[in-house]
Amino acid sequence: MKNTFILCLFIGILLSFDSCICKNSQSSVVSDSSDTFLAPKLLNSERIKLKFGNYHIKVLKKNAELRVSNLYSIKEDTNITRTFAVVHYPEIIDSAFLKEHKKIVAGGSIGSVFKQAQWKIKKESLFFGELKPSSDYQYIFQLMGNIAPSKLAIYTYRFTLNKEGKSYQYATISEVYHPDYLTLNQLKKIYQDADIFLDHTAVHQLLKDVENEMKTNYTQSKINDN
Repeated sequence: MKNTFILCLFIGILLSFDSCICKNSQSSVVSDSSDTFLAPKLLNSERIKLKFGNYHIKVLKKNAELRVSNLYSIKEDTNITRTFAVVHYPEIIDSAFLKEHKKIVAGGSIGSVFKQAQWKIKKESLFFGELKPSSDYQYIFQLMGNIAPSKLAIYTYRFTLNKEGKSYQYATISEVYHPDYLTLNQLKKIYQDADIFLDHTAVHQLLKDVENEMKTNYTQSKINDN
């Protein structure tokens, strides 16, 4: 009888131990799930780092009105563009965030700079869509790891800021994504109102600017690398 009791106790301990292992395994899976990757509050830089393990930015072109950036990850010593970003600045930069703007002009990542400065960030959606595969974008496909011509998801939005009860518009940003990073269907999961912004009419000129920049050979650009 005593031996039977000891055996039952031992089995109970083993079952409890197995249960703990299963719970820990489940927690690990949840933390790496697509729900986390598609969380709406993630910055683009954070999302790239979460999916690919690292994040870097290279400014390809900059002037008072426009900045073109290559947001990339490194895989096996190769830079792979995950987002090709075209930023349109307003004519006047508000003094409230002039300090942050100077850091961005110097090559800083927009979302990260404002987040570190305790600004509340909001994206006001303007357009969600796809760019058709085109040989005109050969340089972008090269930056994306010499991939075959592919449909590329694009998202255009106003980047707005809030601090101490005051709201400001900082810039209008268009982001073109590597197909292994974000697709239009994934964007629709991140932004629940995406179907409202599928018409490109309101951003026609912005998209023309993006297309022109995508036709530019930035593959050898050495402007800035952070």
